[in-house]
Amino acid sequence: MPCAARWARAASDGALLVAEHGNDYRPDLDGTGWDGAMNYAGFLRPVTWWLHGGTLPNDPFSPAPAPEYAGPEMVDVMRRFRAGVPWPVTLHSWTLLDSHDTPRFRTAVGTRELQLVGVGLQMTTPGVPLVFAGDELGLEGKWGEDGRRTMPWAQEASWDGALLDGYRRLAALRRSSPALRHGGIRYVHVSADAVCYLRETRDEQLLCLAARAPHDAVTVPFSSLETLYGDDAREGVLPSDGPSFHIWRIHG
Repeated sequence: MPCAARWARAASDGALLVAEHGNDYRPDLDGTGWDGAMNYAGFLRPVTWWLHGGTLPNDPFSPAPAPEYAGPEMVDVMRRFRAGVPWPVTLHSWTLLDSHDTPRFRTAVGTRELQLVGVGLQMTTPGVPLVFAGDELGLEGKWGEDGRRTMPWAQEASWDGALLDGYRRLAALRRSSPALRHGGIRYVHVSADAVCYLRETRDEQLLCLAARAPHDAVTVPFSSLETLYGDDAREGVLPSDGPSFHIWRIHG
């Protein structure tokens, strides 16, 4: 596989090569072959296992029961996968919540609110967001083939308009922010139900909070926070509701 990847890279004329890899891709992505991978192992699985809340009967890639993660377990998996490959590989890999081979994310987590928490993570985690056609409308499916449903182009009344608006706003924020596209990541708070982190470059700092349920309020040492998505923070105390997702720009 590494030899084939190196040959393909040499023939790609500068195009990015992203591998379809459903398991632990770290040994295959050393920076000399594939530029990235479909990030099932280091993103889709830990995010789904954190948010599904017992509604998903099996792991998307095996008949085994789907684990139920708390926030620290999800973050630990994400950090180990990012640490196991060169940083450009992380930035070029696809952050996906589902695909044609898995249950639809909406079915896996059960509600619009939890889906938007996942979308928030997808749009603010290092990598390239990959949206399976129809996710933004709330399409469902219990397994791969069941999720490959026809796009309801002519049935706009069936679309989840609030969900679509959330996708549009979060995607627009990612496109407008250098920190979200290629900045570093540092965790500020990690607990069972809430994960707070910074995405930052030298010129921009954004603070993100993902919550799967109501939780104890998180206090941060930032006094000036501009709300970009979600609710306002008050004097460094972040909202404690959930499921919810929030993004703030740090000033000063």
